[in-house]
Amino acid sequence: MANYKPEEIIALVDNHYDLTEPLRTRMDDDHKLYRLEAYDAGDGYQSYTSNEPQVYADKLISWLSSAEMVVRIPYGNTKREDRENNDAKEKFLIGLIKAADDRLIDRMQPTVRHQLGWFITLRGWYAARALLVKDDEGETHVEIQPWDPLHTYWGEGKKGLAWACYKTKKTPTEIKAIWGVEVQGEGKGPDDDDGIDVYDFYDSDDNIVCTDTTVLKKRTKHGSKRVPVVLGPVGATPLVQAITDTGNLDTIEDYGESCYKSSRELFDKHNFMMSSLLEMTARSRKQGLKIKSRDGNKSLEEDPYVEGSEISLAQGEDVEPLGLLEMAKESGMFMGLVSGEMQRGGLPHSIYGQLEFQLSGFAINTLRQGVETVLVPRLQAMEKAYRSIFQVICDQYITGAFKSFEVSGQDKNRMYFSEQVTPEMIRNAGDVEVSFIGQLPQDEMGKMSMAQIAREGQTPLLPDVYIRDNILGLQSADQMEDAINTQVAERTLPEATLWSLLQAANRQGREDLAELYQAELRRLFMTKQMEEMQMVMAAQGVGQGAPPPGGAPPQGGAPPQGGAGPMLPPTVMPNAALGVPPPMPTAPVRSVAPGTPRPGAQNTESRLASLGLVPPAGGE
Repeated sequence: MANYKPEEIIALVDNHYDLTEPLRTRMDDDHKLYRLEAYDAGDGYQSYTSNEPQVYADKLISWLSSAEMVVRIPYGNTKREDRENNDAKEKFLIGLIKAADDRLIDRMQPTVRHQLGWFITLRGWYAARALLVKDDEGETHVEIQPWDPLHTYWGEGKKGLAWACYKTKKTPTEIKAIWGVEVQGEGKGPDDDDGIDVYDFYDSDDNIVCTDTTVLKKRTKHGSKRVPVVLGPVGATPLVQAITDTGNLDTIEDYGESCYKSSRELFDKHNFMMSSLLEMTARSRKQGLKIKSRDGNKSLEEDPYVEGSEISLAQGEDVEPLGLLEMAKESGMFMGLVSGEMQRGGLPHSIYGQLEFQLSGFAINTLRQGVETVLVPRLQAMEKAYRSIFQVICDQYITGAFKSFEVSGQDKNRMYFSEQVTPEMIRNAGDVEVSFIGQLPQDEMGKMSMAQIAREGQTPLLPDVYIRDNILGLQSADQMEDAINTQVAERTLPEATLWSLLQAANRQGREDLAELYQAELRRLFMTKQMEEMQMVMAAQGVGQGAPPPGGAPPQGGAPPQGGAGPMLPPTVMPNAALGVPPPMPTAPVRSVAPGTPRPGAQNTESRLASLGLVPPAGGE
């Protein structure tokens, strides 16, 4: 790769700015709309500035920020071991985002998703730098820094980005604190706080940071096999060229549109109509006056509209109101048309809670489809941004140049995890899929009903793993299946249920209940042990079968009656076999404070182990 010098980097950035100037101008104008730059109706006229652009954009940003992120690798027909690697990679990527968010919060910046949501909504583009870095101790950290597309410059090669540069302004004080280099401003000393252009440049191998005249960070390897920057437009509009030569550059303005794509011009007309109404309202409160005098120079010193005011007039002088002005009768219809087009190009007013009646389920679904027209392109852009970030970081991690590190967080199933994920596990896992599910009005029971129908009947339509993985979209279908099987195992065997209740009583310090369940568990084990002994004895022919030679009945047995074999002697038969009910367990007489062991008492597990009912601790 060519070793770009600072002057070459600046030339590349300036040339790309010239090619994309209409796009960047449009981004800057959209930001003015979002900031509610005051509308000017002219000197002496009332001006009205609608909050529609800001509220509309904030609603979309909120949906993008609160959308449910699902990071999953479809199981397909993979083996259980491969699926475990897939689950580990899913958790690894979720933990990366959490670690990156924590670093941004420490720097007093919004999280990755909040920044990307803002840029996607208002700029129409997303851009971010994704790198694994090592600190002074050699520990690995993840850095995901979103970039403002307005100040991001790039060049394309055969395989995508050939270079990318982020141009920002920083003061000499900030440059000294970050890079330890003293620079001077525009002909002033190092104490000058005027902004200086800083170029953070990346190619497929190296990274260099410089100003117009000074290198702040020498060329260093960034550790990625490609440019560690993700970049992309919002929407389905491709980069097209116009027929005329003068229009070629203007078409890039439509390449990656903001949320104001369909309503940008309507906001100005809406402000004009509202300013006119405001002016009419102001004039109705204080009408203009027509003053008659001999020389035409008379003026009123007092305000005639103040209650109790008096006006002194000479003979031949008079004061009359000019009368109220009226708007054209078509004004109301025009305002309705403008409002309707703004809703069709953005969000309907009902989405903000302006409902005069309750909506039906059909109306909610119809409303949701209209909202998705605006929201889905931005959710898809967020998905592409996260998927590209994950690919860049995974490519760096599997090289083996970084130590494995521990990640933590919560998956989609609200289950906390903290695991050490090795590069080999990431290398052997499949490709990740990222989806964002917007929190819109919808029937949440639809998926559940579909899943239940798919597994009903003697022969289900679909296997459980497919239902959990594809229909319900669970983060880890195997993990959920293991949890269900554990619950079934706990409730299937009576001794398993008793053991769970016994442990719960011990954890709560209820030794009285623990004694009762311990006695019941002991009785259950003894009963099953006796039944097993009888089955063994029956299999060996003891106490049954044909009489021995000589016609004598079996020793200790009774002669067969009714064709039944001889039974065991009553002296060796258990009480359960004789129909005698087991003794009722009695609660301990002494009262002990919860959680305090009785003097000389043994642990429950130790007592059961001494009876041979459960294996001792640490045994096989």
